[in-house]
Amino acid sequence: MARPQKPEAERRTRTIGVRVSTAEAAEIAERAAAARMTKGGYMRRRALEQPVREAAVLRLGARERVELHRIGVNLNQIARALNSGAAAPPGTLEAVERVGELAADLLSGEAPGR
Repeated sequence: MARPQKPEAERRTRTIGVRVSTAEAAEIAERAAAARMTKGGYMRRRALEQPVREAAVLRLGARERVELHRIGVNLNQIARALNSGAAAPPGTLEAVERVGELAADLLSGEAPGR
């Protein structure tokens, strides 16, 4: 099945040329790669002052990814239990909030607090 065409107003048919130095080109390419974007897409979002997030999770090692997956599995089990009517043990809400804070720090590229 073919991809639906965008309306004429949304099609990106215009190009804008910009000259950069070798160092600037390398930095743009590095930042675009870190955000998992094309150079053109990265530059467009930056020029239009749209948010660009670096994909911090991709820098995790294998062990960290496994641990992050285990945390996600545990959170899913907690959610399933609570949704089925189970009572939350004391401290559950605080623990879930702390995991959320740590995940936000991780995704922002900052060092986790506390």
